[in-house]
Amino acid sequence: MGNFESLIVITYSFGLFVLLFETKSKVLKEGISKLILLALVLLSLYFLIADKSSSVVLGVRIAIFIPLLYFLLVIFTEDINKFTKKTLTKGGKEKLKTVDNDLAEHLYDAVEYLARNKIGALITIERTVDLSKIINKSLLLNADVSKELLTSIFIPNTPLHDGAVIIRGNKIVCAKAYYPSTKRTDLPMHYGTRHRAAIGISEQSDAFTIVVSEETGNVSVTVNKDIEYNISRETLNLYFEKFLKVK
Repeated sequence: MGNFESLIVITYSFGLFVLLFETKSKVLKEGISKLILLALVLLSLYFLIADKSSSVVLGVRIAIFIPLLYFLLVIFTEDINKFTKKTLTKGGKEKLKTVDNDLAEHLYDAVEYLARNKIGALITIERTVDLSKIINKSLLLNADVSKELLTSIFIPNTPLHDGAVIIRGNKIVCAKAYYPSTKRTDLPMHYGTRHRAAIGISEQSDAFTIVVSEETGNVSVTVNKDIEYNISRETLNLYFEKFLKVK
């Protein structure tokens, strides 16, 4: 057996291994199976005519390589895609950050429930400014963000309902967090303790905070020292698109 024959046998043997043990897609398995079958037929034909005309042998060699190249492309498609994505995001261009949809969905559902039932809440999402000084003085949780956990934390008269929740990444890192209230004197009288605390944390960091009023059920947000009071659910989603980015 020459070098060419050895290369073909080794390559298709590797392909057969990938087919049997690594490939999960039924469609992909069927496609590779047909390619391997075709290659084996061509390879058998090649061995039968190996002593015949060199032009015929060359033609069979080329025919064997056609499914071989396609087969290799199928195996390494995922690696090629990853390499292409990495290449496209380099060259001085910042990779586009997408919205953390899981976090947005959990937050939206929790805020919707809290607002509908007029349950007061203060939820802060840490961004680039580290809030560890406040977190370390709070009740540490380090739990996955979920609607159920967020809503249960703020149920009145429960041990954790007072204070704020701080979210870092996709984790609720703490509850019962307390913020210094804003010193501003130009705020409307109907802004309660939660609203003033939310403005206070926005004055000391770039955190994004959601406030639910227990008197009205209105939803407000604070970020970059500003507050937008009584926003719609559509506006809340726009805030999520702007500030809930995958890091």
